[in-house]
Amino acid sequence: MSKLVFSENKSIRLGVEVEIQLIAPETGDLYPVGPAILDSLKNDLEATHIKSEIFQSMLEIDTPICENAYEVGASLRASLKTVRDSAKAHGAEVMMAGTHPFAHYSDRILTPSSRYFSLVDRNKWITRRLQIFGLHVHLGMKNGEHAIMMNNALCHYLPILLAISASSPYWHREDTGLASSRITFFEAIPTGGHPCLVGSWVEFEDLVARLVHSKSIQSIKDLWWDIRPNLEFGTIEVRIADCPPTIKEVESLVALIHSLAVFIDRELTSGRKFSPPPEWLLRENKWRASRHGVQCELIKDLEGNSVPFPEIWAEVVSSLNQISTEFNYDSFFAFIGAVIAKGPSYVRQREHFKNGFESVIQHLVLENCTDHPLWSTK
Repeated sequence: MSKLVFSENKSIRLGVEVEIQLIAPETGDLYPVGPAILDSLKNDLEATHIKSEIFQSMLEIDTPICENAYEVGASLRASLKTVRDSAKAHGAEVMMAGTHPFAHYSDRILTPSSRYFSLVDRNKWITRRLQIFGLHVHLGMKNGEHAIMMNNALCHYLPILLAISASSPYWHREDTGLASSRITFFEAIPTGGHPCLVGSWVEFEDLVARLVHSKSIQSIKDLWWDIRPNLEFGTIEVRIADCPPTIKEVESLVALIHSLAVFIDRELTSGRKFSPPPEWLLRENKWRASRHGVQCELIKDLEGNSVPFPEIWAEVVSSLNQISTEFNYDSFFAFIGAVIAKGPSYVRQREHFKNGFESVIQHLVLENCTDHPLWSTK
């Protein structure tokens, strides 16, 4: 069995990726102008963090290595402005959410790439349906063993992140009844969805070796788990969140994830052990967050006792109070509290469903431009 090389980091620094939607203003549908936008920016030094994605009607914006959520927000806002300016010149608008409310996946044009062609060839319709948009947060890890311990501990908090970020209630002109329909698409992929939990880095190496040998995956990039180690960057990559409509929400979620990672790391240093949640609990809490968002009740213990989401959130805030103050994140936590109370994006999209799905598109585009949630005044 070959050893996996994990790029080590000295501290928990951050790297973030958001997947954005390109919209045709006349129709509100997804608009395949990604290649044209990238071509117009190829000599722009300010556009180094803007990249293609699986379909031509979407782009990815990433950040350099950042020390905190403030740096993440500043980088994303700068790149998003560059994209928005170029998109406007190409007759397009920019939007962010976990899904597009009515665009049909069969109309999407694949970005020319051997990797994307290979994914479609292997998974067919399942890959074609990945007209979905997420937020990915990288956390620098000391080594592989540290990554596995952090991975297992963070699994307890994944449903919380999903509930707060949930922004995909609609799919193909239907209200799915879910807060996050996006997260369910990964469950159809054998190497997607909730992670295979292991107890050590050696166990993870063994798992990857077996997956590669059996041709289940070609590389670790084919593990589309809700959270996974990333060898190249030496990180844990938190992938469960829907892409929220505003950078303000992204920035606040990053502050929360960063605080959780620092908290867990300090607890591990003090000798505390975090056992991963059992599969039944992990899957059930994920489902509850996907179905009901912040209106859910999450299972708190192995006996199966459930607690309303606001109580879970209050406990998280209390445990992270010292760290949020240390990183000057208190305003981010207060903002998340307001989002929970007034409604994440799945609530707002339903509130703004006035004149059909086109009204939802206008709402999401406007939120992205103003960089702030727009709650109904009713």
